[in-house]
Amino acid sequence: MTAVRSGNWTVVAAGTTARFAVRNLGLNRVTGTIPVRGGSVQGMAVRAELDLAGLETGHAKRDADLRKPSLLDSAARPVLRFTGTAVDAGRVDGALELRGAICPITLTVQPAPDDRPEAPHLIATGVLDRAPLRMRVPRFVIGRHIEITVDVRLAPG
Repeated sequence: MTAVRSGNWTVVAAGTTARFAVRNLGLNRVTGTIPVRGGSVQGMAVRAELDLAGLETGHAKRDADLRKPSLLDSAARPVLRFTGTAVDAGRVDGALELRGAICPITLTVQPAPDDRPEAPHLIATGVLDRAPLRMRVPRFVIGRHIEITVDVRLAPG
């Protein structure tokens, strides 16, 4: 994490994945991915953009339902934005902007096994409370807390 803090970095979108996991109907655990469009780390500021139109859970009907206006509304708002404003000792405090709402989230960041100062590879994890998103779906259908994991590769930039 020291190398990332000391410079300016660009997210390598092709080498970065964002995954999520959430309870469905209180029983099943649904997992999926959202493509990362890009992002950067500049000093203590972190930003990333994810492409909601590319969301995949492995179930086409569920994916289409998730993109509807009552849920993610990806046609009107295709980008999920993350802005981190405080980076400290393996922790990034920030917010996700989605559906016109801001959700605070804290990510714990650890180096991946192949992390190197000249080519940082990090794993960031956190739990998103979706309550501020005002989705019109009961919590028993889609759980309130969503586990987030981002496997991010950075390049000098």
